Amino acid sequence: MDSMGRAGLIRTVLAAVLLCATLSCAGLGGKSPAQSEFDTGLSLFNRGRFEEAVPHFERATEHDPEFGDAYFYLARSYINLDRWEEALYPLRAAMRLSPGISQEEITDLMLDVLLRHATELDPDSQEQLREMLKAR
Repeated sequence: MDSMGRAGLIRTVLAAVLLCATLSCAGLGGKSPAQSEFDTGLSLFNRGRFEEAVPHFERATEHDPEFGDAYFYLARSYINLDRWEEALYPLRAAMRLSPGISQEEITDLMLDVLLRHATELDPDSQEQLREMLKAR
């Protein structure tokens, strides 16, 4: 092979390598399905559209069962919809999975739920709750 042929081959190989590198980097910025669902849910949540946000947060947790923030916002959506019993499981999951969300923030949210419904408790339970809060 003469030097012209070799130069052409080298250019072709380099072009192929560059094309492969470009194509492999193109997918790096893509979001996972869980992140896409979470982002859609968060957008709805931030606009006060909690009912519409719930299925997106649920799908995010289905795609990624370790997605603590999705559990947290699922719980917050339920709380805003006064579906506080449904909020308990996702709150527990968020507490277990998400070091980015402080346990204090989750505990405060749980207390908010409890206090919101304290009037539904019997008088003895209300007194126990008052004593517990005084000790905190």
